[in-house]
Amino acid sequence: MKGPDFSEIKDRLLREIKDLAKELVPDGVENGDYWIGRSPLRADRRAGSFWIRISGRTAIGAWKDEATGETSDIINLIKLVKRHDTMAETRKWCMRRLGMTAGPAEPPLSAEEQAARAAQRQAEIEQRAREDAAALAKRSSRAFGKWLKAQKLSPATFAGSLPDLYFRSRALDLARDLIARGRPLPGCLRFFPALDYQTDAGELIELPCIAALMTGPAGTGQALHQTWLKPDGTGKAELPDPENNKARKIWGPPNGAVMRLAKGAGELTPEEAARQGVKGPLVVTEGLEDGLSVMLALPAYRVWAAGTLGNIGNVPVLPCIDRIIVAADNDWGKPQAMSALERGIHRLKSQGVPVRVARAPRGKDMNDLLKGETI
Repeated sequence: MKGPDFSEIKDRLLREIKDLAKELVPDGVENGDYWIGRSPLRADRRAGSFWIRISGRTAIGAWKDEATGETSDIINLIKLVKRHDTMAETRKWCMRRLGMTAGPAEPPLSAEEQAARAAQRQAEIEQRAREDAAALAKRSSRAFGKWLKAQKLSPATFAGSLPDLYFRSRALDLARDLIARGRPLPGCLRFFPALDYQTDAGELIELPCIAALMTGPAGTGQALHQTWLKPDGTGKAELPDPENNKARKIWGPPNGAVMRLAKGAGELTPEEAARQGVKGPLVVTEGLEDGLSVMLALPAYRVWAAGTLGNIGNVPVLPCIDRIIVAADNDWGKPQAMSALERGIHRLKSQGVPVRVARAPRGKDMNDLLKGETI
């Protein structure tokens, strides 16, 4: 191979990363260290689902599609956006853009050729969208079917049950603060007396598990949030593979799905509220326990848990919502978490509703505050 290698080419590209980001994602906007817009790799109708890092100390040129989880570097993004079949084509394109010698420039395309290529790309995007939708529907159906097999939480038998013991270990006395006061238990919560957890080595560990249905924007079950418990219910199970068990916590596609924990004043579902023209605030948390903590403290508020930090920005802004309060964790010492939260807030704001952040004055999160813990 004559001329510069990809390492040198990438270094040169990163010196003009902002202009390159504008070219690859032309509808994007600059937000802190990120260029944020619609994904150029699919039929993306949601502004803010795609980002390229354009400044900061590390990972300049890295990108991610938050909806699909796809991520890589700027060279790979160029190859995908420009629809190159080989890395050699990508190298030539980069060199021409940088003014390096890469052989004669390609002859300009005629108007007919440009139209044909655009039509082909649009057809490919639409086909990919259909395939993605079909795969999403299949995975969502499986997650919903699994949740249906779990036991419902009955107000009559909840006190003293393993879920009750677990929640009380987190200072969440649902029997006292919900059932005894005539408030319903969250309908998304169910329970498996025994559910397999598979380790990296393939070993199956059977443990009790709280299963929370994650509902998509259309109001249908989409994913399953799983919390495995110690056999006596006094806390979360101590699982092996700490680096991977977070990924196994959610079964099914979580993007844009939430655990609907509380309906707020009037006890209306989002769909019922929309039909009646009723709007109100929504509190969004990352974790299940944080969401339950807020639900007990603010009975007049609708409360949803996103399940993961990265999913906060995908929370659907439905017609029943007039403002959003994000109950954020105190991740002050975690730059990546803080950046992820910033991106999520930006995506929520892009949907046209007021958004503000609330934090616990003590502890890591709202549940720590309820338990009286400090960082």
